[in-house]
Amino acid sequence: MQEVAGVIAGERNYTKLRGATGPLVYPAGFVWIFGLLWQATDGGQDIRLAQYVFLGIYVATQVLLLAIYQKARVPPVLAGLLVLSRRLHSIYVLRLFNDCVAMVFAYIAVLAMCDRRWMRWSGLLLSAGIAVKMNVVLMLPGAAFLWWRAGGWRLTLAQAAAVVASQVAVAVPFLYEYPVEYVTRAFDLGRQFDFTWTVNWRFVGLSVFESPQWALALVATHAALLATLGLILWPRLSGSTAWTIVKNGFLSKQLRTQAMPGTEEVLSVMFSANFVGVVCARSLHYQFYA
Repeated sequence: MQEVAGVIAGERNYTKLRGATGPLVYPAGFVWIFGLLWQATDGGQDIRLAQYVFLGIYVATQVLLLAIYQKARVPPVLAGLLVLSRRLHSIYVLRLFNDCVAMVFAYIAVLAMCDRRWMRWSGLLLSAGIAVKMNVVLMLPGAAFLWWRAGGWRLTLAQAAAVVASQVAVAVPFLYEYPVEYVTRAFDLGRQFDFTWTVNWRFVGLSVFESPQWALALVATHAALLATLGLILWPRLSGSTAWTIVKNGFLSKQLRTQAMPGTEEVLSVMFSANFVGVVCARSLHYQFYA
């Protein structure tokens, strides 16, 4: 919460905003939500109140996940493991990470994708998560595939526009005064990650981890995995082919030959897209795995 203190004091230059753990590198949604928390907790001094707020977020997240488990017909014993997870208890009630807030929006978006009446709002919901922390971007390739499956180019374009417009809207105060500083800091895709925080690639060693060749290899692997999913595996979930899905996306609603994505397809696509992103990420904190 230290990182939002400067914004509350009136600073809008992202390069001048930092806390004890380093510079502010999260989008504007993080600033506004944690700014409210900062003010509600007397400048971050009332830790107990902050823990109660995150306890509420934790319970809400569990409810959302259990709803997803129900839709996926997950055995009840696994739901018990979810509720008893010590790692989740630590992340939500002790660590107070912004991942907790971002994933609430992401899980609501996943549930919205399962219902054709609410799918039109999924772009805004995913964007809300991205505005808090960029890791939700990992779900976007899966969401784009499902938007195309469900509504072709019109729905896909509308959802993409909603994502971009909402990102601009939430960042207006920063974009108006220091647009370059905001975009390059909040969406810095070329940032050098700290080897200290990596989990999945610690075995490669510091020199390999920090090399540009390793970064490019991970990006290429991520792109190859998404291409395999999008062109081969995801179409099979509906008994179709990539070419048929692409072709139907340009047809009018009355001429399409495919049904709406089912719940199993939605969950498989969204979470496999997220999974390959996690696998190929260079540096992830432990909360991503939880």
